[in-house]
Amino acid sequence: MDKLFSKKLLVLALTAALAACSGGGGGSSDSEPETPAVGDGGSNNGGDQGGDNQGGDSGSGDTGSDTPLPDNDPSTVTVGDVSTSDLGFATITATDITLPDAMVNAQEVYQLAHYIGRTDSEQDEEYIDIPIRSYTATCATDTDKPRMFVSTTLSEGLKASDPTYGSVYELQYNPETSSFDQTGNTTILKQCYETHGITASVDCSRVAVLCNTEYKASERYDVQKDLVEEYGTTWMKIEDNLDAVAGTDNEKKYNDQIWLMEWDDKPLSEKPDAYVVNKMHGGTHLGAQELLYVENDSKGRTNYAFSVTARVLVSGSHYSAGLTVIERDDWSLKMSGSDNRGWDWACGHGHVLNIRAFYNPGNEMFGALCTSDGNDYHPSPGLKAIAIKMEDSDSFEGTYNHVVPTTSAMISNGGGHTVVPVDANTNLSVVVSPKYIEDENMNMFLQDVLGIDTSGDGPFDDQCAAEDYKNCFFAYLEDNYYGGDYPLIARQGLYSGGALDTSSLTRVGIAKVDGRGNIEGNGFKWLAEDSDCQISDPQLVDLKNGRYLFGYAQFQCISDNLPYNRSYNKKGEAMRMLVPKAYYVMEIDADLNVLEGPVKLTDYGWGGLDEPMYLGNGKVAWNYIKNPTFENYIGGQQNVWQAIVYHSKSVN
Repeated sequence: MDKLFSKKLLVLALTAALAACSGGGGGSSDSEPETPAVGDGGSNNGGDQGGDNQGGDSGSGDTGSDTPLPDNDPSTVTVGDVSTSDLGFATITATDITLPDAMVNAQEVYQLAHYIGRTDSEQDEEYIDIPIRSYTATCATDTDKPRMFVSTTLSEGLKASDPTYGSVYELQYNPETSSFDQTGNTTILKQCYETHGITASVDCSRVAVLCNTEYKASERYDVQKDLVEEYGTTWMKIEDNLDAVAGTDNEKKYNDQIWLMEWDDKPLSEKPDAYVVNKMHGGTHLGAQELLYVENDSKGRTNYAFSVTARVLVSGSHYSAGLTVIERDDWSLKMSGSDNRGWDWACGHGHVLNIRAFYNPGNEMFGALCTSDGNDYHPSPGLKAIAIKMEDSDSFEGTYNHVVPTTSAMISNGGGHTVVPVDANTNLSVVVSPKYIEDENMNMFLQDVLGIDTSGDGPFDDQCAAEDYKNCFFAYLEDNYYGGDYPLIARQGLYSGGALDTSSLTRVGIAKVDGRGNIEGNGFKWLAEDSDCQISDPQLVDLKNGRYLFGYAQFQCISDNLPYNRSYNKKGEAMRMLVPKAYYVMEIDADLNVLEGPVKLTDYGWGGLDEPMYLGNGKVAWNYIKNPTFENYIGGQQNVWQAIVYHSKSVN
């Protein structure tokens, strides 16, 4: 069989029409900062490195032929040893899992955005060496034998140019061993060069996954329906607008498709139904692709929703992000009119680096948390947007939560991670960000400008809101931008520096936001910060008993006394921003009080963009590589992973 889905990095040979784009509307711009010159062994992704041409690899291979796409193949998954760790307030069990057909996982795609680094920080794509994001879905969580479905992209070898394929496999929880057993229900999706978001119905009878496939792949495969052509907006149908890259190696690369593959009451080894749901995907992997499923809500609707960074070729090359809501009852989209659901473009001003979908069952609304490299609401120089946008939002760019330092889509330092619903009117929004304001400067501002008494521990942000500001943080930024006397912390250059300093130390915060994304009460509470180290890769999962599992990771530290260079490093240096030194977990309540922990995990971790899933009765499940910390790292491509279960003792 031909190697249809090679991930060989194509040399970008684009014209000036592929210039960087500006704000959410996607107009072209020449204002992007220039990327520093590439040093020895520079990137082989030439041209436009500082602008809009993110070189995320898509399936290249035989895109121009009439060869039919292959079907999915049956495969095997082997479950091995079980280890257990006692955290005091919880236990963790980890089961060795040999990936389908003992293949290794694919490495993360070139130039994917993480929170304190990007995979383009390595000069050579072969050196990225962290796992491409995997996804999990759980079901039957109200039984003693819940199940977990996993979407993992596999590789035929260890090189970035080796063919990659999507895969899905199922595991079942065994209450006798407090770990997972194999079910034999698995497949390798040769139709897909990657698989991403996965979801399952409550009873596990219906499973769906997002499949990345190639240019016009639907013409060479038996798809059930092309939702984009039938219901999509003009920009969603941009696949055939190739003029901007005609005659280049990228003519088809920037026109990949995303399919939704569904197994409805049949095993994974059978051929899934395929639906074309996106044609604006190709050319970049700035963030993750997540898939959600809601069956028979109070209005009788059954819906899928997915979030993805999107790219169009209109008077240049532009990208943002969309949230697509699919009406499964008749397999349709409602992209306009009074019953419009979702959007094709823009959530936050500028290029969208990350988009994370969520669903609040209390108000039955889908939404997304987005991080972008632009900011026109509080336009302080170098501070860019984190915004929440709901499926029926009348705001083009959503509601701003916070800002992070960014020089361009190439380099940033933080971002929004996820949103976890509490009730119909409350969500918890999780972000990574450095500190901007010294405490003494904030206190002086509150007293002198807003007349707020800072002698107590009261909710200052409520008083700031009374002054027509969303919270004290935004009030301070507004005053600063319009000539106030109170400074921001001077930022270390995001491209490089002699060594890491305090201005680039990141932390993890959580804010309560209402159903539209507006911050409530005290703004962000910074639950994880370190005066010496960068903190990132947060996780927040509802344990559904008034408690939440909160996790985070520690990365490089000032005391490491190593060069600080965020872009175009040789192997080893940039990995310090992509591979954690340590992982920590704690339990908190909905008011962000710490109930247990934090405690350091010695043997287990997670991917920075991954999201563990609730498994029922105080349990949370996920999967990741073995030996995930920097000191013990054995490489980001492995064929034996761990399926991990966190058991909170709060329910025992």
